[in-house]
Amino acid sequence: MTENTPIQMGVEDYLTSRVDEQLKYYSAAATRAKKMHTRAHALIIGFGAAVPVVVNLPSAIGATDISLAVKLVATLMSLAVAILTGLVNFRKFGELWLTFRATEELLKQEKFLFITRAADYQDEAQAFSLFVQRVEQAISSEHSKFRSLIEESRRPTKAADQSDG
Repeated sequence: MTENTPIQMGVEDYLTSRVDEQLKYYSAAATRAKKMHTRAHALIIGFGAAVPVVVNLPSAIGATDISLAVKLVATLMSLAVAILTGLVNFRKFGELWLTFRATEELLKQEKFLFITRAADYQDEAQAFSLFVQRVEQAISSEHSKFRSLIEESRRPTKAADQSDG
């Protein structure tokens, strides 16, 4: 090919190398984010609920003083709740899960509308071009949302700003 030769990708190549690959990526990413979101929240709930139980354990079993062990366990569980809560707020697992899943569903919808030549894809001459534009816009939009979430998690909170001043 020379520099003046346009590079063109056919429908099948675009569907398999771009759309299907993106669908796989978003499905896997959404699954990972959902697992992290649900696991972290389950641990937060479990540890948070267990702390008062541990704190109210007797300080001795028979002649053995266990008050130090009880305090240590309660402290470690409270620390785990704080760390997990911070991690969930920083990594935005729930928001990422929803964003990835929504993008995946949008891509699926566009793919099936295109394949069946339904809705805006009825005009054969414009269908592929319109399809590519919409797929690329969906991917670009998701990237923007992702960057926004990451930047938001890096910004100091208002409470932290107020405590500094």
